[in-house]
Amino acid sequence: MTRIVPLPLALTLALAATPAPALAAGAFSAAFEAARAHDAAYRAARHELEAGEELVPIARAGLLPTVTASYSESRVRGERKSAVAPTQDLDYRNPVAALQLRAPLLNLDGQGRYAAAQAQTEGARARFAASGRDLLDRLGLAYVQRLFAEETLALAQVQVDALETQTQIARRRLGAGEGTRTELADAAASLASARAERIAADDQRKLAQRALSRMTGSEALALRTLATDAAPLFPMARTLDEWIALAREYNPSIAAAQRELDALHHEVRRNRAGHYPRVDLVASAVNAENESISTLDQETSQYSIGVQVNIPIYAGGGVDASVRRAAAELARTRARLDDDLQGLQLDIERQFRTIESGHARLTALDDAVASSDLALQGARRGQSAGVLSSTDVLDALRRHYTARRDAAQARHELLVARIRLQTLAGVAEEEIVADIDRLLTVELTDDRR
Repeated sequence: MTRIVPLPLALTLALAATPAPALAAGAFSAAFEAARAHDAAYRAARHELEAGEELVPIARAGLLPTVTASYSESRVRGERKSAVAPTQDLDYRNPVAALQLRAPLLNLDGQGRYAAAQAQTEGARARFAASGRDLLDRLGLAYVQRLFAEETLALAQVQVDALETQTQIARRRLGAGEGTRTELADAAASLASARAERIAADDQRKLAQRALSRMTGSEALALRTLATDAAPLFPMARTLDEWIALAREYNPSIAAAQRELDALHHEVRRNRAGHYPRVDLVASAVNAENESISTLDQETSQYSIGVQVNIPIYAGGGVDASVRRAAAELARTRARLDDDLQGLQLDIERQFRTIESGHARLTALDDAVASSDLALQGARRGQSAGVLSSTDVLDALRRHYTARRDAAQARHELLVARIRLQTLAGVAEEEIVADIDRLLTVELTDDRR
């Protein structure tokens, strides 16, 4: 079994900062590349990652020295009176320039923020990876719906053509005295219903195309569809237990939740640090002129270096409350992660069972298509021989159309289940896209559209 590894950090950052590179040639890969460049939700996720990447530098700044400079200057005017000296007018400036350095020696709060920021950044990367799988899932569904809408419309047109022929036959039989007005009315009603279905199918195709274009930004994407033979959809390479294990390890949404759990662990420690002292190295240089009346016409330069210790004694219970709140958030996130894992396992099993049982279901539906085709041919021959009525042919036509539509729907549902199974398991995007391109082999030409 091929082991799926997460995207390297460098590749993740490259995806966040620049449009994705071209994938292997293929209709779906071209659509996916366009969606990664155009889809608004994915672009928002990319910007969210860019913001998340700044959390570590922000938190690191709290552990690094800070240097501040200040300058002030004022103009002093007045009089100085003394019992032993005449009154003296005062008019002078007193500029003061200061430079201060503060370097943390012991800052447990800052260390906790830094550790939490690292976990949050890893969580942002995992969420961005999850947004990529979400985009792939949404695009896969939109693409498959577009293909199914195309096939539904084609089948609806085939049904209309067949019913137009059947209506003409019923009209000729009535003119020749072999048919009845009831048969003609039944054929005309069936034709009208089929035309209504064709209009609805055309509307669905337009809506499906609009949904696909909204994600990709293109109205002229090349489309490829499934072959009638759905054998390439089977079998899946892994067992159910292997898929579940793969998902627990590589599903990006689960990875994001685990990073959130790590961040909350550090948040508890950070809040608890409010009980501990903070130690800073403080150094300063001050230059002042005419600092006071007694130091007129004097310039003073002072240099100092020392250690400042801040010891918390009482904070009104806020520190303990913050610790309890962070611990409650940690417990809530842990419980939510357990629920997400259980839900993920259920979703994996649902998609796996759909594919596993799909072979037998699709075989049965294909048998139904073949049998309904034989029944339709027999009904037409029976009508020509005068044994069966137009109503029998119409019933056979409806059953054949329904069987073909159900078989087409089943094939497309299997493709959706295959895509979702791989996205849930955290399989690399490039591998999923290549798998879809391998399955979509039949070009959807303009005459089929």
